[in-house]
Amino acid sequence: MDLLNSPHIPPSLIGALTVYPLLFGTLGRMPAIRAILPPKADTQKQYHLCNKIVASVHSTIMTISGLYLLLSVDWTKNDISTYKTAMTPFLVGLELGYLTQDTAFEFYQRAQFGVGSNLILFHHVAVILGSVYYLYALTLTNPGPYFIGMLSLMNMSTPILHFRWVLQSRGRTFVNSKLKRFIDTALMVTYFWCRIFGNWWMGVAIGAKLGMSWYEAPMHIGKKFTITTTTMFFMNVVWWLILAKQWVKSVKGFYFSKHSAKKSE
Repeated sequence: MDLLNSPHIPPSLIGALTVYPLLFGTLGRMPAIRAILPPKADTQKQYHLCNKIVASVHSTIMTISGLYLLLSVDWTKNDISTYKTAMTPFLVGLELGYLTQDTAFEFYQRAQFGVGSNLILFHHVAVILGSVYYLYALTLTNPGPYFIGMLSLMNMSTPILHFRWVLQSRGRTFVNSKLKRFIDTALMVTYFWCRIFGNWWMGVAIGAKLGMSWYEAPMHIGKKFTITTTTMFFMNVVWWLILAKQWVKSVKGFYFSKHSAKKSE
């Protein structure tokens, strides 16, 4: 079997596996990138910054491409699960390629610096398996472009998350500022909209097409979509609850502790 000419291997997968590692390596050699963090930042943080920039670039491409896919198709005339478009395998290949290199970085980070997130690793492995399942088992005969477009929008909150990390890494001036509370709030709202509300809206769209309620629809679209969307939904809920807990703690500590301090004076 010629893998390079296989319909299951979109060019975007090969491109992502090539371009993203090259971008990561190039960023690591640029003095301007290293200057973003404080001079005392260690090598692990510098590597982490490069990885976050790559992630933000990828997320931006996925968000714009997903929006284009969703807005360029007339869903009143084309079926949400069987309409064929070249954009669908492009998005899946790009996501799979990015997550593969990012998972490799996660393992590298553990081996080199002794740090890593088990939740992030589990999330990456789960999405990689889902993408591989799509490209190989599902094939390209039933691409589900609406689902892939909506799932691509889940990347919308990623640049905000990484921008916050960069500002936090620069010192306590940001940590103790109103700007941080604003960005934290923007992250929490955006994350909810694109990763939780978006999942729910897919159920609404399916239900409208099939003439049933949103909570009934997932059981009538086949295991390939039900398993993927349900797994993603619960994983995103867990992530959002973690963000919400951090947001409540941050806002409570920033506003109410100051208020209490003033009263005691």
